[in-house]
Amino acid sequence: LAALAALPDGLCFHAPAMLPAASKLRPAAASATGLRGLRAGASFDRRAVLVGLLGSLSLSQAAGAEVIGPPPSATSLAQGDIQALVSPGHWIGQIIGVNSHSEKWALSGATPEQASTALKEALEGITPQERKKLLFEHLDIKEASPQRVRALTWTKSEWLDVLDVSFRATPDGKGTEATISLYATGFLPTSIPLAPIINTALFFFPFVSPNPVAGGLLQVTRSQDLYKMVSSRLPKKA
Repeated sequence: LAALAALPDGLCFHAPAMLPAASKLRPAAASATGLRGLRAGASFDRRAVLVGLLGSLSLSQAAGAEVIGPPPSATSLAQGDIQALVSPGHWIGQIIGVNSHSEKWALSGATPEQASTALKEALEGITPQERKKLLFEHLDIKEASPQRVRALTWTKSEWLDVLDVSFRATPDGKGTEATISLYATGFLPTSIPLAPIINTALFFFPFVSPNPVAGGLLQVTRSQDLYKMVSSRLPKKA
């Protein structure tokens, strides 16, 4: 329960009727204005909702499998793959655009293998400061090939997000086009028992994922910072 009590106040959700313009917001514009443009109508703190609905549940905090950074709870590790596969929070989130973000990176002069390796090295060598800014408290790389890098990321409160990046050579063969997708997987953190099932039932709750450290929308700021981290590791042009 201490984990629930420590959840950030900034994490909230809005009923669909309270987001009349959200589906028309472009991620970049939402990032610039933060959450001020989404405050029409009432909003509910996710911490208060969780404490009220799930106060009787006990959370397992046993050590789990090896990941980058301190491991999440055993409950999160056990449920993470299932929730990432289903990702009910992404069903509506990808339409509204306030807890997911996709964009393309143009990586001139790099092959897909070089770009993929650069991202993998950036994630494996991530510093505590970078993890704090990106809210990558726990990070588990599930796939790393020249064509794709996929990872599960948990915040400190163990909300699970997915990072999925695909790579392909540009038609002229002089660079790589990377397509990055970052998205929240569900309304509840995976530290809560049966979270994938409960999150599937709550798929219609369009919640917001802000970045309380850097400001703006979390997935947008993550994409921006990851691009810089990858670019800095690519071969320099002659």
